[in-house]
Amino acid sequence: MKKSILPLLLLAGAAGWSQKNLVKNGGFEAGSTQDWRGEVAVVNNFDKKAGKSSGMINQFTGQQWKGIDQIVSIPKETFALEFSVWIKADNIEGGKDAWNAGVMTVELLTGGESNISYENVAQVTGSTGWTEYKKTVIVPNGAKKFRIMLALAQTNGSVLFDEVTAIPYSTADFEKKKDDERKAAQAAAEKFKNGNFEDGTKGWRGNVNLVNTAKEGASAVAISSQQPTWTGIDQIATVPSGSKKIQVSGWLKADKIVRGKETWNNGVFILELTKDGQTKATDDKLIGSVTASEDWTFFDKTFDLPQDAEKFRLMLALSNCTGTLLADDIKVTFLNQ
Repeated sequence: MKKSILPLLLLAGAAGWSQKNLVKNGGFEAGSTQDWRGEVAVVNNFDKKAGKSSGMINQFTGQQWKGIDQIVSIPKETFALEFSVWIKADNIEGGKDAWNAGVMTVELLTGGESNISYENVAQVTGSTGWTEYKKTVIVPNGAKKFRIMLALAQTNGSVLFDEVTAIPYSTADFEKKKDDERKAAQAAAEKFKNGNFEDGTKGWRGNVNLVNTAKEGASAVAISSQQPTWTGIDQIATVPSGSKKIQVSGWLKADKIVRGKETWNNGVFILELTKDGQTKATDDKLIGSVTASEDWTFFDKTFDLPQDAEKFRLMLALSNCTGTLLADDIKVTFLNQ
């Protein structure tokens, strides 16, 4: 079962039915298993994820289904339900089937409590620390209730449950949730950094020197080669979702660059756009080129982004030529129109 690594982002102070946990006594804070059906679980006051208690199920022989459950009505206008649970496992043996584990399973039910479908939220074997599991389920047609099952599913061992939740979302709230998650993923994505080289060569790949003859600040990068080979540095970063254009700028300076066999064998500043970090989304874009000995020159280019461009790479290099290329104050800006 894959762990969710994205937090649910909600506006501070937001309230309403859509943020209410529908599960009663999901943290076993009542000091008992009240609101849960079944007599096989006990309350553990010593090992818990949060609060005072957790629920625990033990089974050392027999490999039977051993669990508790709770049936909950789904509020009207619910479009989706987000289920989550914290689980800790201790020597859960497993079995011939993957579901022979410590599990949290959700059954979607009609108003008369007939089965519509099952959704597996978590299945755990072996020994683990406290781990959170989440799953969002679109409510199927006809579903009026759901049943949460916490169990050792025909296996032996010990399993602890805590912070069991079921959060309902209207269509609008669900769309907002997905948008918040997208923004969180975007914020966590790899961003372009250190374009002015004030933090050394952090973020850039390649072995180069820093010099104090900078265009701005204290440092610039210097790329030198005595052989007419490709010598340079690069940086890969993520294209923010929704971007329409990319603007790339920077300062270049040439010191005794001797052009190679081809007219483009100079000191170059190149943009590469890819679908996945490897497959090109379009032809490479030349931002700037310098040769011989030139003072600091500013280059600034804006390009339309292909719809499938997810990554970009900036390259500063001597393209099969000799001499020294200096670069500074590299900037990347994304435009939404």
